[in-house]
Amino acid sequence: MEDYENLTLWQAIRRWPRAVGISLCMSLNILLWGYDTAIVGNVASMPVFQEVFGVQYGDRYIIPSIWLSLWSVGLPLGIMLGAVVGGYVQDLTGRKWTLGIGSFVSVVAILTCYVADLATNKQSALLGGKLLEGIAVGVIMCSTQTYLSEIVPARLRGPVFALFSAFQLVGQLIAAVVVLGVLPVQGPTSYRVAIASEWPFSIFPLALAVFVPESPVWLLQKERTQAAHESFRKIHGPTVAAEHEDLFEDMSRAVTEERWAAQDRPASYFECFRAANLKRTAIVIFANTIPDLFGLTLIGHASYFLQILGLTHSMSFIFLLLGVLLGLAASVGSWWTLLRFGRRLLVLVTLSIVSVVWLAVGIAGCFSFCAAGMMIIVIVAGLGAWPASYVIASETSSLRLRSKTQGIGWLLGGGISCGFGFGVPYLYNSDAANLGGKTGFIYVALASLGVLVTWLVVPELKGLSAVEIDRVFEKDLTVGRAETTQWRSVPMEDDAVPLRNILTSSSFASTAYDASLIPSGGGYVQENAGLKNADEPAWKR
Repeated sequence: MEDYENLTLWQAIRRWPRAVGISLCMSLNILLWGYDTAIVGNVASMPVFQEVFGVQYGDRYIIPSIWLSLWSVGLPLGIMLGAVVGGYVQDLTGRKWTLGIGSFVSVVAILTCYVADLATNKQSALLGGKLLEGIAVGVIMCSTQTYLSEIVPARLRGPVFALFSAFQLVGQLIAAVVVLGVLPVQGPTSYRVAIASEWPFSIFPLALAVFVPESPVWLLQKERTQAAHESFRKIHGPTVAAEHEDLFEDMSRAVTEERWAAQDRPASYFECFRAANLKRTAIVIFANTIPDLFGLTLIGHASYFLQILGLTHSMSFIFLLLGVLLGLAASVGSWWTLLRFGRRLLVLVTLSIVSVVWLAVGIAGCFSFCAAGMMIIVIVAGLGAWPASYVIASETSSLRLRSKTQGIGWLLGGGISCGFGFGVPYLYNSDAANLGGKTGFIYVALASLGVLVTWLVVPELKGLSAVEIDRVFEKDLTVGRAETTQWRSVPMEDDAVPLRNILTSSSFASTAYDASLIPSGGGYVQENAGLKNADEPAWKR
């Protein structure tokens, strides 16, 4: 059997074309997140919106700071709540129908924002709509990440999750272009059109829920083995599924062993903080904070930040647009880096480079180098730490607790992002700490902290199957040993069944596992249960 880890990106796409197509469609859900993140600030810059929702300040209208802050925080707070709700609903109704529920809530939320100017208290109505939209986005994002982590072959996990950062930037860019296009429109119609333009992004997840197959992992967890196998065939196509039956066997074995280890207890949020799952949950939470550690919050404020340092309005906007385009280019480049290098290595190297650049920004302290330095950080982080953070967060948790661990990751990661969003302006703003370019010194410490935590805690999981990832944490392997391949070549002393590295085709034993021969809901996996001829081609099994 071929070693999948030697496939190039194009070879991997040709091998699993239908799974790649479904993954690409699912990743488009991220556009909603990016679009919604940018739309509040962009719409608030429209004069007619300021007149309707703001207050008169001298000879012009402004949005009170309290409402602008609440509207900005409404989305991340809603995402935090939605992630927890989504983690529960996913296990109850399935991954794809949770997407449908989130899509419906998003449509209602945008309608609330659309008619907010008709309410007695316009600002509160808009805040309610943004909070509800945040809940919908949290449900959709959490479900999307869980679904993709369960259907994407290990070789393609890196490039697929690199689309998260790319489509987030594309969504923000589309929002800016839409607002720019409706600026000449007179009256409230201008901002209403901008708000209504979000509806296509909200309806898209519902369309996906109708047409995409359910996650085979969720169906296996519900002991619907036949339906899971049929879903696997739909995701990969009949021919490809027959040639890669070993991927389905790996799913089955992982689900069966995790159910046995949990003694058939239902998955709960509390279990995410017990035993080996505690470390896995902590890594997921840490991965969700990596963008904040390399400075994404400050980079998101780049336009205003550079104005504080003396750049003109027009030049600051140009640098903001340039940053988005460079981020997109780096995200495309990360498809190669994530295939070529391990996630852990990428985070260590790129965060180290970022800390050096932030040090230079802090020392220089002038706007010209600050702008250039921030562009370098966008490129470096976009090639490594940013997309790698999504991959780490998606593949670290166990299959059984994946939806709930993702919910916790988005909840606590979102809380930390809220803290950064609230606190960072106080560092560089003139009426607060007034650090200006010296804010770079703060991010030297934060990026260095990210390097230290990654070095000590985050194991390399690139190319490992779900069963092998479970073993890394069950055996509490050191980070150094988890990076080697020697531990995979022999069975652990207390393994019920010798392991087999299905996704990299390095054998653990001369036998292969057939989960279909294990009774539904069965307990201990017996040593010789479901033995097959491992030398026989997969399509003949």
